[in-house]
Amino acid sequence: MFVNVPEVSAEEAKKMIEQEGDNVVLLDVRTPQEHAQVRIPNSVLLPLDELRYAFQNLPKDKKYIVYCRSGERSAFATYFLRQMGYDAYNLAGGILLWPYETESGIPPTT
Repeated sequence: MFVNVPEVSAEEAKKMIEQEGDNVVLLDVRTPQEHAQVRIPNSVLLPLDELRYAFQNLPKDKKYIVYCRSGERSAFATYFLRQMGYDAYNLAGGILLWPYETESGIPPTT
């Protein structure tokens, strides 16, 4: 795995979201198809292959909990974001180990 990639467990991530609210962004780096199948509610989709072009659109004053299916793609994304100066954490085990609420279907556009 990657060096210097801080991870948070599902329990720690949920606590961060509950305590810090809008200051925490759940960032899904999977494909749009995977995102539509199942996702953590209120997560933002930014596929890994688009991250290197679109990361500048992410506010730097937020904390990012980055997830994918199992934690491998998100570890790479977390490493990249931290190198770019973002406060990012990898969700250990990805959505496979997320025991809390999930949703599916095409997310509504805002």
